[in-house]
Amino acid sequence: MNLRELNHIFIPRSLERVEAWTTTPSGRFLYAVTTPLHSLTREGQAVAVAALITAAAGIDVHFSHLYLVFCGLAGLLLAALLTRRMGRAQALDVRVHHPPRVGAGQAMTFTIVVRNRGPRALFALHVHGPFLPWDGTWEEPPPRIPVLEPGAEWRGTRRARFLCRGDRYIGRFFAASVRPLGLMYGNRVFSEPVRLRVVPALVPVDGPTPPPAPASFEARGHAPLAGESFELLGVRPYRPGDRIRDLHARSWARLGEPMVREYRAAQQRRVRVALHPSARKPRREAIDAAASLTASLIDWATRREAQVELVVPAAPPVRTVVGTGEGTFERALDLLATVEAGEAAADADARIGVDAGHVGALYVVFCDFGPAQTALLGGLARHGVRLTALLVSDDARTRAAATAAGVRALSARAVAEGVALS
Repeated sequence: MNLRELNHIFIPRSLERVEAWTTTPSGRFLYAVTTPLHSLTREGQAVAVAALITAAAGIDVHFSHLYLVFCGLAGLLLAALLTRRMGRAQALDVRVHHPPRVGAGQAMTFTIVVRNRGPRALFALHVHGPFLPWDGTWEEPPPRIPVLEPGAEWRGTRRARFLCRGDRYIGRFFAASVRPLGLMYGNRVFSEPVRLRVVPALVPVDGPTPPPAPASFEARGHAPLAGESFELLGVRPYRPGDRIRDLHARSWARLGEPMVREYRAAQQRRVRVALHPSARKPRREAIDAAASLTASLIDWATRREAQVELVVPAAPPVRTVVGTGEGTFERALDLLATVEAGEAAADADARIGVDAGHVGALYVVFCDFGPAQTALLGGLARHGVRLTALLVSDDARTRAAATAAGVRALSARAVAEGVALS
């Protein structure tokens, strides 16, 4: 049981829908009624809680004099509420910049820019971030701006960490000036909504360089325009049907007869990495660790100049090629960020094993092991490809069954420490 998630059981998961509801007439009315509560500073919240406690204690006839304390605390809150509209920050801009994605468990840095476009200085500004979901925590207190002169710009940062993969609607940052008595803020100026994606964290992976893929084409007299990568094999005499542009002028001049260039398929390293999402009892820790291992295998292979194909036989199935081009690895991370444990496609072995003869190495990552995974391994064995199967599970019985079937079994903690491939 995740106690942190259980602590947020009464908090709506979709903050975006809650924010959209506040634009309805009933939402605007409720927001206006509860504005004094939203405007309390930390000190004001402490005074309000103390007032409630003394009010409850004053009901006892033996402590009836506590109503004087309650009246004093309530008077402070009322005075702060009456002075809340003094010196409203009208011309204030709040902008937030951040990377589009962050690894699970890694720090995300939000850059906050506050600009005073008004004719007078603003004092005692506090900059607050939104209320984070259950897996997010702020690493530092909200920044404070003592003075912001007219036309001046303040720039600061806040860092947060998120533990689980997925898309996040964080909400809005806001800046507000503390009113007299320090118990309430003035009007709050909000930024644009902040959205980001938490992708799987990369773990250390070490192992031998993947072998080159088998050559899929014989030597041919011309290089293709796209698709397979070819290298120059040499020159040979001209044959009827060869293209004129493949003629090699210097060899022709030296030998006295037409010569053309001949190409052959280059020895590329091709690796296929598959994440099998099927699980009888889905556990977030297992699927998150399996996604991290899958992303780390892709990163390890691409660093060794291999072309990697990611396959996720889910519903709908996912297939993408990760090469050396800019943004291809990030696209794979985005796909792995949204994969959830569930039923795999019925033709999972066909999707993973298609054209397996052109692949130098195949890695399959499981988050559970049972009859479906055993059948998948049997189907892949018929393709004759070099297969490495890995299981990520915290269940000892599941790991024992996988080990007996020749699958390397790892716990989620072991994956976080690093994986050495044989």
